[in-house]
Amino acid sequence: MAYKWLPPSKTHKPLWEGIMVEKIPLENGLILEIWNYSRKIAGDRWLVGFLAQIGITPSEKDFSNSDYYQKFLEKTDGKVYYRYRKERHFVPEDSVSTIYSNIKENFLKAALPYLSHPDFKERLLKHEVKQFEKQIDWEEEIRRKDEETEKLEELWKDKKIF
Repeated sequence: MAYKWLPPSKTHKPLWEGIMVEKIPLENGLILEIWNYSRKIAGDRWLVGFLAQIGITPSEKDFSNSDYYQKFLEKTDGKVYYRYRKERHFVPEDSVSTIYSNIKENFLKAALPYLSHPDFKERLLKHEVKQFEKQIDWEEEIRRKDEETEKLEELWKDKKIF
């Protein structure tokens, strides 16, 4: 899987620096962060990296039970995120700022009404919490199956079938 740049947090240290360019307060009370993680890749060629994110801290009532909430707090930095990423590769050095500005401008023009919608926060929380709970259930099922397999292997290790 390809590397996806993320801003630094208590659970993640990116491979290269990025700069938070702007914080935009939205009408629904959320904050949209705009990040630039562009970097030189070879000679005068650059990777132009744009990331827009909104972080939301869910409460225990957003989860179907407190066990999921506790696992969420253990496995994450305590937030769910909306993230939009756009990259352009092998860009000439003299075009980097123009391309980044175009990406940012096009994103804001298209996404601000969607991100500012009064129901955006609830919809994002509902979707991300549901996905997290599915992931936890899947991991638990895999762990249970692995334990079952180990018990069967131990039980049958000295038996000759053929």
